[in-house]
Formats: sequence, C-alpha cells, structure tokens
Amino acid sequence: MIEKRRHPRVRASIPINWGLTPECDRHDRITSFSIGGCFIQTNEAALPLTLVYISFFLSNKGAQIICGEVRYHLDKVGLGIEFVNLTPGEQENFQALVDYYRNAQTK
Repeated sequence: MIEKRRHPRVRASIPINWGLTPECDRHDRITSFSIGGCFIQTNEAALPLTLVYISFFLSNKGAQIICGEVRYHLDKVGLGIEFVNLTPGEQENFQALVDYYRNAQTK
C-alpha cells in the first residue's frame, strides 16, 4: 500500500472527547496522529467530508476544540480525520506533541 500522508504519524493511546458538534459528546481514543490528522478508534460511523470536533489538550491553556474532516471510515474500527484550519500555534503545539511521542517510542 502506498502511503499518502504528508506528515509522519506517531502511535498513541489518548482518550479524547469528540463529536459532530463543538460539545464533543462522544468519548473514544486517538490511536495515531500527526500535525495533519488523526485516527479515532470508535464504533461510530461518519461519512467522508463530515466535519467533526475534537477536544484536545495542546498546551497549558487547557482543552482546545480542533476541527477536522472525516477522510475515511473503517466499520467498527474508527475514523481517519484530517485537521482543517489549524492556526500556526496549534500546528506548533501538535508538532511538539508528535515529537514527544516519537521520542518516547524510540527509548
């Protein structure tokens, strides 16, 4: 299979709140992510291009709501999400989080 991602992903197991509204009423887990997107392990289904909201702790400012679009759905496995409209600060915070997980995995 050819890798189409622009940004390298790291594996993780991060409990998150997410949903189809900014209230983020679903509780699941991110199992991989990059500054470009993430994979949410969930039994929920969503069609490609569906807008989702993810509550994420990216800095010491507390939870932030990140928007993304569903790129693919694997039945009873999860959703591939591409982040949309990240600010430069959010991208920088995501990169720091990616670097943290990458460094932890190589030790």
